[in-house]
Amino acid sequence: MPLVLASPDRLRRLAELRERKRLADEERLRNVDAFKLLGYEPICLPREAARKRDDEVIPEPCGQCPQELFHAATEDDVLYGGSAGGGKTAAIVAEALRACAKYPGIRVLILRRSYDELAESIYPEFQRFGWGEALGGRLNKTEKEVTFPNGSLIRLRYMETLDDASRRQGGAYQLVFVDERTLLAPGIVDVIALERLRSAHGVPVIGIRSTSNPGGPGHGEVRARYIDPTDHGRKVVTDDYGLTVRFIPAKATDNPHLDEAYFRRLDAIPDPARRAAMRDGDWGQFAGQMFPELRWDRHSVDPFTLPDSWRRYCSVDWGYTAPWAVLWGAVDEDGRCWAYREIYETQVGEAEQAKRILAAEAEGEHIAGRLADDAMWATRGDAKPISQVYSENGVHLSPAGKGPGSRVSGWQRVHTYLSEGPACLIHRAMGWETCPMIHFFRTLPKTWWELSNLPHAKRGDPEDADSSAPDHLMDALRYWLLNVGGGAEAWINWARKKALAAAEGTEVPAPPARRALEAEPAAESDPEPEVPLSPAEQLRQARNAAYRAQNR
Repeated sequence: MPLVLASPDRLRRLAELRERKRLADEERLRNVDAFKLLGYEPICLPREAARKRDDEVIPEPCGQCPQELFHAATEDDVLYGGSAGGGKTAAIVAEALRACAKYPGIRVLILRRSYDELAESIYPEFQRFGWGEALGGRLNKTEKEVTFPNGSLIRLRYMETLDDASRRQGGAYQLVFVDERTLLAPGIVDVIALERLRSAHGVPVIGIRSTSNPGGPGHGEVRARYIDPTDHGRKVVTDDYGLTVRFIPAKATDNPHLDEAYFRRLDAIPDPARRAAMRDGDWGQFAGQMFPELRWDRHSVDPFTLPDSWRRYCSVDWGYTAPWAVLWGAVDEDGRCWAYREIYETQVGEAEQAKRILAAEAEGEHIAGRLADDAMWATRGDAKPISQVYSENGVHLSPAGKGPGSRVSGWQRVHTYLSEGPACLIHRAMGWETCPMIHFFRTLPKTWWELSNLPHAKRGDPEDADSSAPDHLMDALRYWLLNVGGGAEAWINWARKKALAAAEGTEVPAPPARRALEAEPAAESDPEPEVPLSPAEQLRQARNAAYRAQNR
């Protein structure tokens, strides 16, 4: 190529003209109707209904349909999610392209769990919009980026683990999109949200826009951030960092482009929990839920004073960076379990952990056994085993006995106790014939959160739980239930034997708790108390009276 000679004045003039053209192109892109150039129109049900009727005058967008609300959202953190077929992926791709036209120099990040998932969902939507060529977009296949003449950039990346998230620490972004957020492990998006979102080159931070169906390792985290606090999208809330959080529900019925066959396929999903999640956008149930039998009205109870005669246990799942979880439970005379206290903290040393366990317990509270992860007996170099540090600070532990297959057998035991047995005194007074063999005090929010949001493993043994999901209190729960005997199974076996004996006209021995009650004096001979009875004594006497009445 021949060398072009020019005076400094002409070169300066050329640079000025290029800058003026760049600014003019930016201004033109900023003011264009990006959606119209892309051939994209947000779904508006009134407009679609008018088209089907062949109305001469098509109404203006109503502004209240989910896709329209998503594109108009100004909050810092927005989730657009719910059932399948709501047009969520198309919405985030169109919004990303529009942002690149509207904000020159903006850096946009689009995330999915894996590149395969990007190829399955995000790439087809970009291809549908011609990779934004109408706005000057150009795909760099090698870098997996879309660049624009105004300096804007879209990066397509995956983040399956926290290590993947750490690779994004070199960049700053003003807008982040997360597709199918519940499939990402908890905490991954926080690395970007708290550390990588910042303004640059005069471009303001727009925030985070996520989409998702219910279910997956991040289901509990997403539900706790977006669904429950916003009352399922009825209000906008502000989090602890001052960021505004919004949930926009999406349903398949919001998309008029879906045919009846699509809805029939959703109706035909055999798993009730998955059907409720994918068809109805039900965040209370989800595909792969570990404990779908869990019910707030049956498994939870208001707290009361536990009788001193009930055996009490404490189980520990150690952690420092990961949460340290402690669960206290009691076992009554009938073998029913009652979870009544929890601790769930991070960044606490082992000596301080032991002190906090003792501080949480009431004066005179007798703990029959303290169970813990076998790993707490491991030695690490010259450091003392964690169990020894606990013991030196007054908390003596016993190994939970984690052997081969203990995780799965532990989850099986949890299922056993979540199942029904003869009604306890509380629920018998309510007219119930049966109730679960474990109850949780309603003062255990973290325990209940993990119970209701723990998913099945996607890899390895399908009977196991997903270890990437929060399961720390659940580990403590299975340590406890694996070591308290077969209370629930004993009751179920006794009920089965009783039914068979009744059919044969024979007798079956009563459970141990009932046999022990037979030796007590009759209720009529008990002296009338001169002072009101304590709740524990009221519960004991009510149990005695009920068992005697049943055995007459």
